[in-house]
Amino acid sequence: MLPFRVWNRLRRFRALQRAFVPFGCDLKPDRWIFIIGCYNSGTTLLNAILSTHHQLSGLECEGVALTDALPRPEEYGWTRMWCRCFDQMRLEPGPGMEERARRVKRQWSFSYPRNATCLLEKSIANTARIPFLDAYFQPAYFIYLVRDGYAVAEGIQRKANPARWNHPVYEDLYPIELCAEQWKVTDEVVKQDREVVERFLRVHYEDLASNPKSTIRRITDFLGIEPIDDSKLKKKWGVHGYERPIQNMNPRSYARLSSEDMETIEKTAGVLLRKYGYERPEVIAEGKGDGPSEK
Repeated sequence: MLPFRVWNRLRRFRALQRAFVPFGCDLKPDRWIFIIGCYNSGTTLLNAILSTHHQLSGLECEGVALTDALPRPEEYGWTRMWCRCFDQMRLEPGPGMEERARRVKRQWSFSYPRNATCLLEKSIANTARIPFLDAYFQPAYFIYLVRDGYAVAEGIQRKANPARWNHPVYEDLYPIELCAEQWKVTDEVVKQDREVVERFLRVHYEDLASNPKSTIRRITDFLGIEPIDDSKLKKKWGVHGYERPIQNMNPRSYARLSSEDMETIEKTAGVLLRKYGYERPEVIAEGKGDGPSEK
């Protein structure tokens, strides 16, 4: 048997994914649970927390990396920026889509535990194709994680590396207004698509950070499963190479933003910031630094 690390790498190769399709199984769980949201919104942390639940089975990475049937923005040079290749990311019910979904399930079947009843999946790009997921992954549950747009925009700018994906325009950093646009478009798309889904829950990152017990309880109640043991929520979580307890990382992002950055974010997404009650942070730093942040 191959060591897990070797297998984890091999299953991401498109050629092997295509070869595995005939040997996969058609997954039919009791629940499909999709964590959606913008980049740098805490989705990785939430996925890690929920994956500890004995009734839920998650993946070791984003599901889009384990199938050749779900497009990724990186394929179009737009890392962490699906709003700029939305038409390529978008999938809706229609001819050939049921077979595409079946292909996804067969390829994913090699990564989920056999006989798992509740399958958890987190891929940021899937936020752009809620109708497709709702139509072919039944019953589908969507958990939408929202985070302060100031922190999200800063995190996208800091973490994205356009040069790695040979972007023809942005060799170093995305402009902060583009990062704010991704946050705004994410919410606009979710607002539109939530009307067609039956099971949808919006959760705020700030609530998860300040009161994880009640926030996670809302989620488990929504899913109709047993609560998570409170003791698990007190542990340190490994997210992107850092071990830390659940905490609000927004202040670190605020400190990296200049007053000009904040003004630019407000020009792009001010209406949405006000909708969610996100006010301009009081702490303003003179420059930008380095440091960890949640995804």
